[in-house]
Amino acid sequence: MPRHLVHRHAVAEVFLTDYRIESDSTYHVAVQLPVSHRIFDASCEQHDPLGVAEAFRQAVVLLCHTRYDIPLHYKFLMETFSFEMLDAFDVQPAAEPLTFCITVDNLTHRDGAVSGVEVTGVLREGTRHVARCNAVARGASPEGYRRIRQGREDYCPRQRILPSGTAVIGSERVGRSNNRDVLISTDAARQTVFCTPDPRNHSLFDHPVDHIPGMILFEAARQAVRYRTGDPATQIATLSAGFPRFTEWETPCHVSTTSLDASGNVHRVRFTQDQQTTAELELTIADAS
Repeated sequence: MPRHLVHRHAVAEVFLTDYRIESDSTYHVAVQLPVSHRIFDASCEQHDPLGVAEAFRQAVVLLCHTRYDIPLHYKFLMETFSFEMLDAFDVQPAAEPLTFCITVDNLTHRDGAVSGVEVTGVLREGTRHVARCNAVARGASPEGYRRIRQGREDYCPRQRILPSGTAVIGSERVGRSNNRDVLISTDAARQTVFCTPDPRNHSLFDHPVDHIPGMILFEAARQAVRYRTGDPATQIATLSAGFPRFTEWETPCHVSTTSLDASGNVHRVRFTQDQQTTAELELTIADAS
């Protein structure tokens, strides 16, 4: 799959290989998930659910460009995103083919052209259903994006931006082997957690972005839950997210985690800048067994 069709610069970061048109609104998209990746970790012999989410994100972008004529130079904005792991998803030496069976609904139009879509996909390993995903996305023209971003559209940080008095959390506490892969920091005195990714980490950012994107927030949320629960092996079974605002690089971004049930398996993770929510996620922890 050409990398520009999924908004990736590095060939190794493209998780799709092909697609087939079934009808005007249904498609089969072939997927090849990495078995070795710094961020989407398969070291526990299971595919990383966030790798599934990234493959689905790429499928949404691919179909918007190739089937719904959203121009390649448009920006993509995810309004909502969710996924649910349906079955065990082990890394296999001779795996069955992976395919997203995708339906595109609820097209929105602007100036006579498609501007937004709702996409639902079921990831199949052979005939077995292993994950379900949904996203609502829209494209923004360069002119429209400049209006939305109000002068921030060319912002490009050169290093990790840490709020005063904070330090990056130790990688072992969030299930990482390299501190550059840690996306959160904390003020030890107040135990406040901040989202502070390193823009020089090319496994996370294979091209510059003017804000912190949703996939990075997913990993930051996972790390925040791992840190708060004290379990660096915590994995996600379900996730749903909304993005009411952009998450900016240069403004301190507070990450709060709240347990929503007695078992401690369901959590709300909220990202806040200047007392305004930029993203809110609800996630369920996978059964350790």
